[in-house]
Amino acid sequence: MSGDEVLNKMREAGPMTRPATLLLYSAPKSGFGDEWMTFLPIGLGFLQAMLGRNGFPCRLANLSGLGRKEVLAYLKGQQPQVIGVSMFTFNRKRSCDLLRMAREACPGAVLLAGGPHPTHLAGEVFEDCPALDAIVKGEGELPLLGLLRALAAGRPWRLEPGLILREGPTPSLPPMEDLDLAGAPVDHFAADFLDDPGQLSYLSTSRGCPATCNFCNTPEFWGSSVRFRSPASVVREMGLLRERYGLTYFSFRDDTFTANRGRILALMDLIRDSGQYPLWNCQSRVNLVDEERLVAMKRAGCEFMQFGVEHGSERVLQLLDKGTNMKHAHRALTLVRKVGMNLGIYLITGIPGERWEDVELTADLIRATRPHDVQVSPLALYPGTRLFDQYRAEGRIDRDFFRGAGDAEVFARVDAHTEKALRHLAAVADRTRAKAVYSPREFAEQKAWLGFCAVTNLLCGEAAEEAGLPLEAEAEYAEVIRLEPGNAWGFLKRALLRRKAGRKAEALADLAEVLALAPGNPEALELAAQWQAKGGRSRGWQASHGPKAVMKGSESYLARD
Repeated sequence: MSGDEVLNKMREAGPMTRPATLLLYSAPKSGFGDEWMTFLPIGLGFLQAMLGRNGFPCRLANLSGLGRKEVLAYLKGQQPQVIGVSMFTFNRKRSCDLLRMAREACPGAVLLAGGPHPTHLAGEVFEDCPALDAIVKGEGELPLLGLLRALAAGRPWRLEPGLILREGPTPSLPPMEDLDLAGAPVDHFAADFLDDPGQLSYLSTSRGCPATCNFCNTPEFWGSSVRFRSPASVVREMGLLRERYGLTYFSFRDDTFTANRGRILALMDLIRDSGQYPLWNCQSRVNLVDEERLVAMKRAGCEFMQFGVEHGSERVLQLLDKGTNMKHAHRALTLVRKVGMNLGIYLITGIPGERWEDVELTADLIRATRPHDVQVSPLALYPGTRLFDQYRAEGRIDRDFFRGAGDAEVFARVDAHTEKALRHLAAVADRTRAKAVYSPREFAEQKAWLGFCAVTNLLCGEAAEEAGLPLEAEAEYAEVIRLEPGNAWGFLKRALLRRKAGRKAEALADLAEVLALAPGNPEALELAAQWQAKGGRSRGWQASHGPKAVMKGSESYLARD
């Protein structure tokens, strides 16, 4: 039976009393101040959307930074029948703490955990979390909905498929082939302790990855085939986020956003035809882009493209089973710069078998491709990956590791080589960053090739500002406003420029235009409040380049005891 057939069967069950569900997340205590770790996981929004579509009340809560007393008071005030906790490897201990507090506050509730860590290490998680009733295995929408329908109908919920119980797993459920069945997080969004609507700007439009990298648990969790939401559902979600929250910048967090060429081109057409004029970023694999896709993406507002290149050595890429080569990498990164988007790459070092000459090949790659952003991390081993399974089978990862390691990750190598490589590659990236900025000649080539494109103007304007050329920058923004009067970004960038020049009244008028086009826009509201305050000064808002969360991989490695 397919996932769609399972859902139809559930809907045929008829009316019933609907138990309330509370889905929780918290960053680990060590990450309470970390912007990236404290973001609410996208997956919880899809679970809430699925439940809401089927008539089950559900709230989300981000409990990052809250103490025991506050958490208990909140849970006692909610009194849900079902509580689910989103658990990753990095927040495993905090998640078990939440489950203990949930049992104390709501002794009759069904307590669940979901996410990659409990799915792949169920036995250890049950041992560490005595309060836990069951684990939702892998993709959670259908198992959770089935459990709630069983509770509502008075049936034994422990017989529902898609769960892992202390005594063993129930039968698995097939994945949802039609991801539109779940809806979108914005449809039924209701969350506590979430004061930043910008968290909703992180979007997911597909699940799964066609690659078989031995350090990644995506294929094991979501599957090795890629399933997609329809382009229409994605554009609808973006439109609702603009309408309800004023959001005009989005970050697509799909593992391989560009995997299906036809779908991407169709999605880009819909975004352009929607009149929303968003800016956005995405990530993909270097062997899954071409010139046509990248041009269409830039014209639809993509200003920043990230790739998991991982390494500059062919030999090391083979060690990682990456499925790409340096020809793919150089071609993709060169194409992104030709098209004229900001370029980011993810790199890994500290790999078993990696030699110093391999590290230097990665440094050469950075110098040759001139990315605007480089994230370098040591290789960490996560449950659900082939490397983790290999290390455990060889006895190199103790079964009790996660009990005594605090919030720590399992690094593949802990040695002087890895520390030296992290510092070296970070230094090369820092030195290369100035050379990554597009020159006036490169911007001119982009304009001659693509014609008018708002992303080109906005990036060119930013570069002109950095070069101390405000008149040239204002001309770039003014052209966006003239040719795309519905594009809030031309007004927002010009407002920042004018405020910097002391033209406060004109800047506020531009912000008013932004808010007329995108009511509630968080950037415009914050800037207007600052500028209207007596003696108010701007904190130098960066309107482009997407969310600026700092990746902590290398920092946690270098700061370890």
